[in-house]
Amino acid sequence: MTDDQTQEVDAAVAAEADDTGATVVGAIGDETGTQAAGAIVTDYDYAAIVAAFADEDAAFAAYGNLLEAESTGGAGIEGVLVIKTDENSKVKIQKMTDHSTKTGVKWGAVGGLVVGIFFPPALLASAVGWGVVGGVLGKVRNEAHKSMVGAALTGGLGPNESGILALVKTGDIDAVKAAMPAATSVRSAGVDDATAKDIATAAKQAS
Repeated sequence: MTDDQTQEVDAAVAAEADDTGATVVGAIGDETGTQAAGAIVTDYDYAAIVAAFADEDAAFAAYGNLLEAESTGGAGIEGVLVIKTDENSKVKIQKMTDHSTKTGVKWGAVGGLVVGIFFPPALLASAVGWGVVGGVLGKVRNEAHKSMVGAALTGGLGPNESGILALVKTGDIDAVKAAMPAATSVRSAGVDDATAKDIATAAKQAS
């Protein structure tokens, strides 16, 4: 490109993941429009999901549907929490269950670790109640990945809303969504396999 062809670029659009968290898209441009765009495909075995509901009854009903789907093998669900936001959109845990997956890991432990790892502390209304969280945070050294997942999930719930937070197998995202027909919105972000394994290991210790 010659000097005469050089253009100033005013903005770089932050990368975003698609619905499975597998495709990261970025673009640069100015007020005249997009100048360049690109995509990076990354394979994730797991996804973190935040689903919003009109009220807590609907969220608890969805929780029951997910429990049945996991128990019958209809979806690969690693962990689930029922959560609620306060007037400042800070996340509070409403339900932590004793239900265990087929691997013996408790849903609540996994969900709590997902909250602790991917949600910025400023968005948490209360601390996650497991000492192992700190150890997992130390293991998950990919700060860019943690930040990307957190950014994708942040805003999934508005003020004073109830929701579901889940860690699921990526191939079962559609099945999980189908089990939550009352959800008003669903956000998901890919979670790398190493992080998911660290979460599972710590959750076993907490269980």
